[in-house]
Order: sequence, then structure tokens, then C-alpha cells
Amino acid sequence: MALIAAGMATMLFWGSSGVAFDPAKGETRDYRVGVVAHVREGDDPPNAYNSQSLVMQSVMRYRVDADGPTLKMHVQPRFIDVEDGDGAQMFSSANRDKLRGTPVIDLMSDGFDLIMDRKSGDTRLNAVNQNAWNEFTERLGSTQTDQFKQQMAAPSLTRELPAREGAQITVDAFQGMPALTLTVDTVTDDIVTVTLERADDADSAYTPVGGSDNNARMRVTAVHGRMRVDRDGGWIDAMTLISDQDVQTDGQKGHMHTIMTMHAVDDPALGSLANGLDQLRATAHISPQSDEVELPLAHRPSEADRGRGFNPAKTPYADADPSFSIDEADNALVLTLAHDIGIDENLGMSTLKSLTLRDADGQTLDIPMVLESIGPDYAKGSMNTIVRLLPMGWQDAGLDRITEVEAQLDYAAPAEPEHVEIPLADTPTELHDGAAQARAVPTDDGWRLFLSGTEQTFYIFDSSAVFARDLSARISQTAHDGLTPSDRTLLARVDVPDAWVQQILVEGRGDAFGLKLYKNMPGPSTHDVTFTSRQQRYSNRELPPPETRELYIDEIPDDASLSLDDVAPEGADENQLNMRLPIGVGSACELSADAPAESGHALVWRPDDERASGFGIGSRRAGEHPDTAPWQLMTDDGVRVYFYGIDVTTTLRCPGQPAWQTHEVNTDSDKPWLVDLDAVIDGPIDRGQQAKRFFDSHRFLDGSGELVRPMLKDMTPDTQLDDWRVEGANHTVADYLDDAGRIRFWGRIARVKSVTFSGEPIEKRWHTHLEGLQ
Repeated sequence: MALIAAGMATMLFWGSSGVAFDPAKGETRDYRVGVVAHVREGDDPPNAYNSQSLVMQSVMRYRVDADGPTLKMHVQPRFIDVEDGDGAQMFSSANRDKLRGTPVIDLMSDGFDLIMDRKSGDTRLNAVNQNAWNEFTERLGSTQTDQFKQQMAAPSLTRELPAREGAQITVDAFQGMPALTLTVDTVTDDIVTVTLERADDADSAYTPVGGSDNNARMRVTAVHGRMRVDRDGGWIDAMTLISDQDVQTDGQKGHMHTIMTMHAVDDPALGSLANGLDQLRATAHISPQSDEVELPLAHRPSEADRGRGFNPAKTPYADADPSFSIDEADNALVLTLAHDIGIDENLGMSTLKSLTLRDADGQTLDIPMVLESIGPDYAKGSMNTIVRLLPMGWQDAGLDRITEVEAQLDYAAPAEPEHVEIPLADTPTELHDGAAQARAVPTDDGWRLFLSGTEQTFYIFDSSAVFARDLSARISQTAHDGLTPSDRTLLARVDVPDAWVQQILVEGRGDAFGLKLYKNMPGPSTHDVTFTSRQQRYSNRELPPPETRELYIDEIPDDASLSLDDVAPEGADENQLNMRLPIGVGSACELSADAPAESGHALVWRPDDERASGFGIGSRRAGEHPDTAPWQLMTDDGVRVYFYGIDVTTTLRCPGQPAWQTHEVNTDSDKPWLVDLDAVIDGPIDRGQQAKRFFDSHRFLDGSGELVRPMLKDMTPDTQLDDWRVEGANHTVADYLDDAGRIRFWGRIARVKSVTFSGEPIEKRWHTHLEGLQ
């Protein structure tokens, strides 16, 4: 484990090396830098239990302060985040409370000066805050300090790069690597793209790494890289550099696989799924895995997954409900866009194009952010798009000052896929459609299938296809020619930021492999969205609720009957009484019991919640009608349900013949989450009635026909929602009403389904004898 610790310490401060280029004074450039390291002992496989990983991501700003013979650049670390391979956070500049009492805040806030000699190419790094630097280096140690300095180096090459396809140059000590050959791959008016590989196939010499408390040494065994250089000034536009190293320490041997990515960025807060911190995290966490996932190939039509059909959400931003909140644990700004679409609709891709934060006075707040993630979220049955952003900088960002967020988002609706097949033959075969590519290469056991594409144009396994009987397939993360699919993905993203690569190993005999091709997605639509505070959504009832919450109680079939003809107590032969009442009747009518008290407790009829599932939906015995709900005779403390040697008279009284009626509400309201009870409920309303009884007989539904839960009038973000059976039993209708007699719901109300009565009052009475103990 000492070997692994030494390797991880090395990679924590592994960064970019120096360059020689000619930027203009005052020019600035921001970069998103990612470093991934996987370390394992000896000849262990990549997914060995004792292997360890580290993922570091940062945003660095470079500003040219002097452009004479000696070039001076100010380097400002704006954001740093470090996680281990399990996703546990080790360090984040967004969580400043954990940095108090350390020199990190002062050191990073003041930044560094990078001095470059144009003639010799020599560079030196000076901390602006020398006192903080001295304390920092004392804690870090000399070796790690040198590695930290490397991360602050200028973002360019030390040699002029020829703008001629096929041209080659050799550079030394680039990114701490041995001599590398750079081969110019493509040249445009704006960009020169190069590949990077070892200049010498021989293993490099071992060099010391780690702290002085161990004898760790490392040598580079393989390098794969790709880089785009901006022709206007020589700045690196994008780069991925992948290397493998052998590590030795105290007689132990190990292996380290490292990846560095670097992308110039105008605003780190903006972008799509491919631009978020989570994208590299996800890629890094699967990169070392050699485990394989078996694909469920169908070998006959009856086994194929025909799915529910393709139903793209074309206008999910129409009537969407935007809100924002502050995730205090991560100090993150969370934007939530709740879409008013069906659960069966397929969401497409959203891209954040602009972001403006405002305070209570409507003034713009200057809080630089970095995009952590953006994409669909289906938690709690909702159809949401979630955007998470983290603050940059080293002082308290003051996210609590934000009262409104204005954003512009692009939405690209998904397109229905085409069903295609790639031939499986004795020689390589290929499919190609725009950015999507599929290539099947024969192996000893079958075929190695590489799928590559972008977020909008790609091939994937077709679960609805029927495959040859002898074929099997599995998604594999194993390396081929020294690179895993994750490595290939990150190399491809130098040219295409949203590229991805997948590897499928196919075995057996067959002529073709079924794939789905996604392409021709329509052009994005642009939407200006204003997000209001989730905190305000609780305190201001005029605003939409913070989120949508359904009410999980017995559902009412559309043809539900409220007939009382067959209603009667049952179970006397088991010394208990239960009754199945039409749903809603038990709450709208009065059900009472006349019987001797048991140990001072009266006998009452109550809904049989003990026979209900965790969602409050009544379970049913064989032969019980689905339109009914169970009621049970019990003591008023709910303890006893078995009785002996007593007579019970049960009475059911209803104001008339009950029936369900449905009518539309809020058809013209701009606040459909608020309902005036007197306007939608006929007859007087008992505000002291138990809430559960009231909402059993009055159902409030949204436009999709889902029951919506009422919201307590004193609800706060810190209030823990109880199971509805608990909340509804412990509150009255008045606990939900405001002074104007309105109830606020956790959603938009479109219809009300209520039990109504007509005709003469109905009274039914039953006399039951329960035998005594024998």
C-alpha cells in the first residue's frame, strides 16, 4: 500500500509543463484541467480490490502581464476539486469551511507569477503571497512542491509547431514525459492538431517520485496523446495525454495509468452534459474496470424487447416549472426545471447557454461558477432537468444572496432511431453515418465491436433485434492496444468535445449484429428561463410549489361504483369485524359502532391501514372488489381488533345516494396550484375534519390524472414529510387552508373528483354477535 500511496501523492500535483509562445499583453485564457490516476500493485488486474484512483479537476486562468524579452504571466487557480475512485471528495475549493486554518486560501487567492525566458525557454514560478507559499511548501515537502509548480506552467509548447500535415518535431520534458514525437495530423486556418507518442520505444530510466520517507521510483512505459493548438498565439486549445508508468518502492512493484485533459473554455459555467465535472468523473470511475456487462441478446422474436415505443418530448419547456435551491452540503447552486410532460416521454438534451444571478434588488451578482452536471433526472417519478453549478474563487461566494436566476437554454429533441445491422465477417466491417461509426474486427473468439459517435449521432446495441442463436455479447472496458474505451473517448474529445467510444465483445457464430442508429436530431430550440428560489416557494404561496408530489392512496377506477347494496360486516367467526366500503364512502358518510367498551376504550370503525402497503394502497383478499377499501372495528387506541362475548351494532349513515362526480377546475387560473375549496366543493366544509377523511372523498388531480398531495400551510424546507397516512391522520383541513380559504397543492390542479349525494338519506344497520372464548 505504500507503493500506491506514493503513486497517488505523485499524481495529486501532476500538471502541464512549460511552453514558448507569443501572446499579447493583457490576454487571458481559462482552462479546465482534469487529471486521472489509477494505481495498482504488482501484476494485479485494473479492478483489483486494493487498486486506487484519484480524479482532480481544476479551472486555471492565465493572464499575460508583460510581453518583453521575458514573458510574465499571472496564473490564478480559480477552482480545484479532488475525488478518490469511489467518488468521495478529498478536497474542493467550493467547500471553503474545510480550508480554514490552512495557507491554501491566501495562497490561491493571490495566485502565482510565471516568468518565461523567450530565448532559453526557462521558466520559474513565484508565489505572490510568499509567506503563504513558505507554509504551504513546508507542509507539502520538496518533491510534491516541484510537482505542484509543474501544474502552474504555461499552456503551450516550448518549440514552434510547424503548420504542415505530416511534419514532426521532438520535445523533451513535456508534461514530465520522456522525449515525445509530435506528428502534425491536420491543419486548418485556426487549428493545428497533433498526435503525441514516445520518441524512443525503449523504457525510460527510473526517476525518484514521492516524499523523502520512501524510495519510490518511476519510469514511463507508454504514452498516447492528442493535442489541438490555436494558430493565433500558440495557446493549447485542447489536449489529452495518457501514460503508463512502472513504479518501484522498497522492493515492491506496481503500475500507474494516468490521464490528463486540458480544454480552453470561455465560461466554465456553460455547456452541455459533456462539459460538466461529472462527465470526467464518470469516465474516470469506469476506466480501470475490466469487468464486463453481459448484453441480453434475444434469440427469438418473443424474447426481443419491443419497448413502449419511441415518444420524444418535443416541447418539454412549455409550461415547465423552474426553481433553484442551494445544496448546502456541497455549496452548490441547483437549477431544477420540472417538465409538464408524460412519464412515457423521452427527454432530449439541454445546453446551458447563458447564466445571470440576481440579488433581492434585482442587481447582477458577480459569482463565477463552474458546471458540475446538466441532464435529465427522474427521481420520485418526476420528469426534471437538473443543472448543478459550483462557485469558483477562494472567498465565500455568498450563494444565499441569490434570489433569482436567469438562464438561456437550448433544447434538442431526440430523434427516432433507425434499426441497422453490421455484418460479422472474416475481415473487418464498418458502418459510418456522419459522426457515428461502428467497426467489427474478427478475433479468435468472435469479433471486437467498436462504437463511436457524439451525444446526438451514435450507434448502440439494439435490444429489440433478434440475434443468431449461438451469439453472445458483452460490453467490455478491457484495454486493447494499450487503450481502454474510456481512454479512446478522452482522446476523441480533443477534436469533438462530446465524443464517446464503446467496446462490445461478440462471441459465437452469426452473420450480423443488430444496432440502433440515432441521428438527424432536429435543431435546438432556445428558451429564456427565470428560476425562482425554492426557499421562496415554501414561504410565498403565490409561487408554484417547490416540486410535484403525488398523493398515494387508493385509486378510483373510472367506472367506480358507490353501491351500498352488498355492504356488510364480516369476520365474526374469527372474533373480529371488518368491512369493505366503496372508496370514498367511509370518509363521506358516517360509520359507527355501538358496543361495550374494552378496558375503558370505545370501539370504533377505522380504515384498516395495517392491511395497506407502504404507499397507502389497500391490499385486497381474494374475491374483494378493487373499487373498495378495508375498514376494521378496533378500540379507539388502535390496539385491539379481536373481541369476545359481545354484541355490536354497526350503523352506516349517508346524506343520500353517493356517487363520484368529476369537474374541471382552474381552467383560466394562472396559479393552478391554489384551490379555493368553497368554489369547487358543494355544501359546507368541516374545517376541523381529519384531513385524511376529507381527501379520501375529495380527490384533486393534475392534467395527467395523477392525484396531487396537499401542502401544509406552514411547510418549510426543513419540514420532513411524513407518510400521508400519518400526516393526514394528525392534521385537519384547517391546517392546509390560508386566510382566503385556499389550499396549496404540490402540483397543478386540473380536476376534482368528489363524492356527492342525491335523494333521501340512507341508513343501514347490522347487529353482530361475537362468541366468547371456548
